Amino acid sequence: MMIVQAEQKPVTLPQGSLRILVVDDGKNAADILAMFFEMEGHVVQVAYDGSVAVELAERFRPQLIVMDIGMPQMDGLEASRRIRRQAEGKEIIIIALSGLDQDDDKRSCAEAGINHHMAKPVRPDDLRTVIRDFQEGA
Repeated sequence: MMIVQAEQKPVTLPQGSLRILVVDDGKNAADILAMFFEMEGHVVQVAYDGSVAVELAERFRPQLIVMDIGMPQMDGLEASRRIRRQAEGKEIIIIALSGLDQDDDKRSCAEAGINHHMAKPVRPDDLRTVIRDFQEGA
């Protein structure tokens, strides 16, 4: 995984690659998801809480964020709202990963500016499909 530095130089991406930010307070889950995306050829950074995700999104400029919703310091809904207010935040695709999969949960995600909601545990093929759909629509 990439180490985040105070100031980063722009990253040149290989064809078909995305800059992806994985946000989850479960470090093992976040790291495994990051490894999956790296094996798929993407450039990945990880944040283990929502407030770090907000700061990192501004510097790293991800094209896609996979955001856990239930985090203790700042939940994924609030982090998504704050990211959307950033200069380039409206352009980022945000995918919520949540253990909650009720209509109210999906509505809360949509109101926070989240593009897509996926229930945990998520299957690799489902992630690939969402990413492919994003790339084809981008």
